[in-house]
Amino acid sequence: MKRFYRHIVSDRLTNFEVSYKETDLFISACEDMRFEIFEYVRHLRIELEQYIEKNREFLTSLVPVHFDKKAPEIARDMMRSAQLSDVGPMACVAGAFAKYIGNFILKRCRECVVENGGDIFLKTKKPPIVGIYTNNKHFKDKLKIKLEKSEKPYGICSSSAKIGPSLSRGRADLSLIVSDDSVLSDGLATKTANMIKEKNDIKKAIEFAKSKNIIGCMFIKGDAMGIWGEISLV
Repeated sequence: MKRFYRHIVSDRLTNFEVSYKETDLFISACEDMRFEIFEYVRHLRIELEQYIEKNREFLTSLVPVHFDKKAPEIARDMMRSAQLSDVGPMACVAGAFAKYIGNFILKRCRECVVENGGDIFLKTKKPPIVGIYTNNKHFKDKLKIKLEKSEKPYGICSSSAKIGPSLSRGRADLSLIVSDDSVLSDGLATKTANMIKEKNDIKKAIEFAKSKNIIGCMFIKGDAMGIWGEISLV
């Protein structure tokens, strides 16, 4: 899928891309760290791939798997978020790579943005404004959300039955979750998107997401939108 939105970049930070196998990152940071990040991505993928070779259920399950204390840290993080979200652990993989690369960058930079297939890890000095893309005719190219300045990074993840390669068992045009953990946001975006099959399902998706200690959420189905939490439309 062409990442058409990557031309919209920060003019205060250095922007670059890092790709390794299926992992395709767009990054804004205080300096160009693409070589160090490439090696870290490769390390994380090798760990995860070696674990999956011995634990195929981790790759294929659409429901939470038994928590394995001996798994690599990134796999354990995915398992925890999958259990909270009631999805399979691989539903959290894009958010997990965004988080781990983001925290890696923050060891050298005070702010950064890591985008991984539309799932975002974000830490900025200013209150962030994030453009929201949907091909829904009622809301296409019309949506931006503003978040408060935060000492913690934001995890902003979305899922859709209409856009992107990820499996969705619902019919949501957009399911967007904002929390302080992009791994959890990724899992919850998948779960709530699965829940929405018609407009009336938006309310129950909001109630489910609210119960998971998130910052905010947004759901779109047809001409209906539901929004909740510490986020505002601009």
